[in-house]
Parts: sequence; structure tokens; C-alpha cells
Amino acid sequence: MSNKECFSFHQGHHLHHTKIDQFDQKITPIDISHVMGSAFLVTSNGVTQFWFHHNPQRLLDALTVSENEGITATEDKKFLFVNTGIKVESFHMSQDSLSDCIHMNEKTIKRPEVIAIVKQLHAENIKKLNERGINA
Repeated sequence: MSNKECFSFHQGHHLHHTKIDQFDQKITPIDISHVMGSAFLVTSNGVTQFWFHHNPQRLLDALTVSENEGITATEDKKFLFVNTGIKVESFHMSQDSLSDCIHMNEKTIKRPEVIAIVKQLHAENIKKLNERGINA
């Protein structure tokens, strides 16, 4: 589990704008409750299973202010949406154990050109999501 310094776009981590571009799944309402750590218990279409997210506090914060009937997910169970009444928070979920967060390591930090490229790409992705009304 980590915070915004994670650069991973694997399931359970950040949501990449291309994933949103490709998604054409039906949305279904879900019930969700926090179990512990990164684990959440989710019921969708009568099936209950564990889902995981690397930043559980962000998800908990969104759930706390969600609208009634405002929690939905795609049928493929990859994306979870929480309507807060002001914006829709989006989460890239995992039904498997989470991979480790990707952080800048000491070797990478010594290469400023790599850091600049990664930060630029990350900022562009966030901008594209925000333009679509998705808080990232």
C-alpha cells in the first residue's frame, strides 16, 4: 500500500486514461465495506468477493461522502466509481493480491531525465482524466 508517489498502473493501483478510453462495460451498483488494510468486501450481482486497492484511505474518504446509490463498478470488476455528488472518484481495483507499488529508487533518482519523463506522463494522464470529470 502506498500513496500518490506510487507510479504503478497495475490492477489495484492508479487508473491510466487509456483504461478509461477502452472501457465500454456496463455499470452495476455494488455494496462495499472495508475489511482491513487494502482489502474491501464487495457484493455485486449477488456475488461477494474481496477487492483490493493500494490507497485504501482515498477509497474510504470517497465512500464516506458518497451519494445514496452512488457506488458502482464495471461488470468486469476492474473499475469502481464513487459518486460524491460533486465529482465521481474512480478506482482501478484488483481481485488478486496487490503487486508492490512502484517507487522511484535510488538508481532512478540519479537519472533526472527519467524522473522528468515519468512525472510529465503522470501529469498528462491526470489532466486527461480530470478533463473527463474523473478525479485522479
